[in-house]
Amino acid sequence: MSHQGPYFIPSGAPPGTPLLMEEDRPPEAVYYFRVYAVMMLLMLLGSFGSGLYLMLGPLMRGASGPSATGEWVMGLIIAAISFVIIIPHAVVLFAGRAKWAYTLGIILIGLNMLWNTCCLPITIPLLVVWMKPETKRWYGVN
Repeated sequence: MSHQGPYFIPSGAPPGTPLLMEEDRPPEAVYYFRVYAVMMLLMLLGSFGSGLYLMLGPLMRGASGPSATGEWVMGLIIAAISFVIIIPHAVVLFAGRAKWAYTLGIILIGLNMLWNTCCLPITIPLLVVWMKPETKRWYGVN
């Protein structure tokens, strides 16, 4: 990336791309959060797939009875919870610079710290950089 004054040229941009003001460039925390949201989406899609697998397993085996029903119900619960959690992670990726996107980001990071404690080494530093003034300023939160 070549810097010249308050402008920068995005790397990989085709010729003729207009220069962006330095203030229009998102802070690093926004990039980190987007990578984190994509990783969470992939993990949740895997969880959703395992729920579907549990639901369809008894049907594919031709099993019946209480154990097959329990397996189906457990798969339904896992798939439903995963789907519900996928929605805000996908929405915040495409929300842009809306103030509510900043708030939703804080909520998602905080909730993932509670129910997904294996990600604490990632979510704690992410929350620290997410709360920085330049990130708030970029989202228009004062």
